[in-house]
Amino acid sequence: MRGRGQLLATALAVLAVAAGGVYLEREVGPRPLAAAAPGRAPSGAWLCPHGGGPGWSVGVVLANPGEDPVRVRLTSLSGRRPGEPRLLEVPAGGTLRADVPAGAREAATYVEYFGGWVAAGWVARAGGKEHGVAAEACLGAPARRLILPDGETERGEETSLVVMNPFAVDAVLTITLLTEEGPPVTTKEWSDVVLPARRAAVFRVNEVKLGERTVSALVDVGVGRVAAASLVFSGEERQVRSAVGVPAAARRLLLPGAGGSGQSELVVAAVGEERDARLGVSVLGPEGPAIAEGLEDEAQAPSSARTYPVLAQGAATFDVHAEAGAPGVAAVRRSTGPSGDQAAVPGAAVPARAWVVLPAVAGRPAHPRLVLANPGSAPVAVTLVALPGAGAVAPPAPTVVQVPGGSTVAAPAAFVEALPGAAVLAVAPEGTFVAASASNSLGREGFAGYAAALGVPVPERWVREWRR
Repeated sequence: MRGRGQLLATALAVLAVAAGGVYLEREVGPRPLAAAAPGRAPSGAWLCPHGGGPGWSVGVVLANPGEDPVRVRLTSLSGRRPGEPRLLEVPAGGTLRADVPAGAREAATYVEYFGGWVAAGWVARAGGKEHGVAAEACLGAPARRLILPDGETERGEETSLVVMNPFAVDAVLTITLLTEEGPPVTTKEWSDVVLPARRAAVFRVNEVKLGERTVSALVDVGVGRVAAASLVFSGEERQVRSAVGVPAAARRLLLPGAGGSGQSELVVAAVGEERDARLGVSVLGPEGPAIAEGLEDEAQAPSSARTYPVLAQGAATFDVHAEAGAPGVAAVRRSTGPSGDQAAVPGAAVPARAWVVLPAVAGRPAHPRLVLANPGSAPVAVTLVALPGAGAVAPPAPTVVQVPGGSTVAAPAAFVEALPGAAVLAVAPEGTFVAASASNSLGREGFAGYAAALGVPVPERWVREWRR
């Protein structure tokens, strides 16, 4: 159907009508994307270091908000020779979940797409003696340096780093660990490590630094480029959470969330080597911003990692500022679901005017949630458009959500619960915002697993094309 193929334009039209009462002829519609010139078809890749283990189930979720189907190629990576690539097609205006091999801790998936743009992420359900759900957006580019803030190795806690190299040349990397006290830790075994071409590897942090409440990792690549994520297992149930590495520190980070128990933690990695990182943290809730107690002006030592408790009820966003002139930081937000399962969400350094929010549910029953954060002072009107999977029931009608300045709001439950496994396109014609999913699923009542994932910003080139 033509309307299904023009979702972003439809969303913008809905917003224009809601905001200004502007009449728009449906028969005219926006101009379709122009055909790419020969040899210049759009393409790209996603890197998904999701990890795995015995009995695990991992699905790579692909969402296409465009007007044409997009071809994708999935290549599974591990410590062994990669398997044969799988060729799939993501329908226009739809969501596709592809189950991928995940029997090894270092399991990863390389996603290439052709002829359009798709967003990609993963939802992992731990198995065997491990439990819980982990969801993340995949990384849109490899990097020469990655910062992985989330990690702990106290009694009952275990942290692993999953590093993938999907390219045709070997990578050479060094891993440094940052803790709350003491100097950075680099061992001989984790220095100048060769990660062979088209392979993935796991690095077990507990074997190097045990008994740490907070341990962050820096992955520096001397040759090649890689992607990485942390896997953390907590408690007797060994409940899992994951967080992707980020390529650079930032002076401002936005960390949205919802659906947790209220008590969250902010994990900060200060990667500057000479000066303290001076932090201020606000909580953007439905009623507006409030200073996080005890975090008005926090000084964190250089080359260190620290965990701060932060109280947040309902939909809320941690707004982390690093003082001007001081080193930037990397951070994740840890939240705990009703069953004790935790989720970790990395911060967004830049808000955007269009996002694809990927699902964070691993199955039914489910209680999906979608949150929208507006760090600016002016209100933003955001239209939500569901991207259903094949065979899904009729999607809900697009809906407009008003997000006041300096606040975080949850999307209408009826909208997101209509298709819990579907991605959602969120777009605003004026202003910028940050979007994320934070959901409970599985068990008798749908609260056994808890996971959260930052949304995927739609590249500006696609927003401009779809608006024309």
